[in-house]
Amino acid sequence: MVGDVSDIEIVNPVPLDEVRPWLASLATTFLDDTEGETFDRMVEMWRRDWFADRCWGARVGGRWVATLATEPRSISIPGPGGANLDVVADALTAVTVNATHRRRGLLTQMLSASLRGAKDRGEPLSILLAAEWPIYGRFGYSPASLASNYTLFTRARDTLLTPTGTGSVRQVDPADLGDIAPAVFEASRRLRAGGVDRRGEWWKRRLGLDGYQPINHGKTPNYILHESDGVPDGLLRWAATRDFEPTGEMGAVSVADLITATPAAYRNLWAYLAGLDVVGEVTLQRRPVDEPIRWLLTDGRALRQTYTGDDVWVRLLDVPAALSARGYTGSGSVVLDVVDDDMGGYASGRYLLEAGDDGTECRATTTAADLRISQRTLASMYLGGFTLRQLAIGRSVEELTPGALLRTDALFSTTLPPWNATGF
Repeated sequence: MVGDVSDIEIVNPVPLDEVRPWLASLATTFLDDTEGETFDRMVEMWRRDWFADRCWGARVGGRWVATLATEPRSISIPGPGGANLDVVADALTAVTVNATHRRRGLLTQMLSASLRGAKDRGEPLSILLAAEWPIYGRFGYSPASLASNYTLFTRARDTLLTPTGTGSVRQVDPADLGDIAPAVFEASRRLRAGGVDRRGEWWKRRLGLDGYQPINHGKTPNYILHESDGVPDGLLRWAATRDFEPTGEMGAVSVADLITATPAAYRNLWAYLAGLDVVGEVTLQRRPVDEPIRWLLTDGRALRQTYTGDDVWVRLLDVPAALSARGYTGSGSVVLDVVDDDMGGYASGRYLLEAGDDGTECRATTTAADLRISQRTLASMYLGGFTLRQLAIGRSVEELTPGALLRTDALFSTTLPPWNATGF
């Protein structure tokens, strides 16, 4: 019988010559085209950066019915003194199961294998962007950062925003950004925790370099470069989404990248957006929940936050390694009894976290616990996006030593909420 569990073959690694049919299964589930020029370009992009041993799939009679892949990524995490550091993460992506083969355990089989592989490679955490909230909790993932969408209304452009008077803004061709864009992005990414890197072929794909054909949905994007004293420190990518009309209806643009490494670049690129001719609305997606530009606008209500939701999800695989890599606010110690009832139970144990001026160490201990905490709660706290006081209402947190909850919150606190600008 078609769809019988006995007919299903779980495949890993997925051979390079199976990229096209494997991607066709993924595209179908995500409501994308499975033929034509756009799909051809997607196939070529995946072929050139294919991690066969980190790709899984399920096949029935030679036809792919489920997909899963992971990528080696770095994510910025809170560091000492307000700086940020990097930790290697297993980035989960391309997860699909065809509607014809739901509830047959395919995702459980693939994801259990991928998490076990990440653990064996020594990657202390796994991360993902969840297409749907209910799916990943049972595998131990939990939201660890938020992102917001905004619309800037620019009709009162003369009162919106003025440039700093320093730095320069100019339009450039994508071909000019091959070496510039990665460096500007890395400098920007380190300003907050939660930022996922854009390694490997990422920028070549985005800019259409080295033989890549970029996938643009809509009009051709424009690239704007900001420089301070001749040094690139900001990059903007925008495209028109609505034409203006002689009747007075203003056009609209969408911003795909607003990357800034300095305050001057941040203000000047926003001033550029606010001053675009014949444009009444500028929309931006996946931005910080605390977008600072509001405090520079003459009318802060010209910036409307249209959506806020979960972004990066975290699953801790090695608690001592993950917590030792992180920086903390002030000094102190806490013993955490971590409960991990989800797949693999990788984080279960009792750990002593000691943070001080000489560094941080987290190790297994038999000392009496100050807090009993679920792995998911600890994962949500990890980037500094949520506090124990927020999570206690719906998560497993038990204070065993009076004052331990507030003390732990203080250690994990950060000055800025985490933010990630990279899809994966």
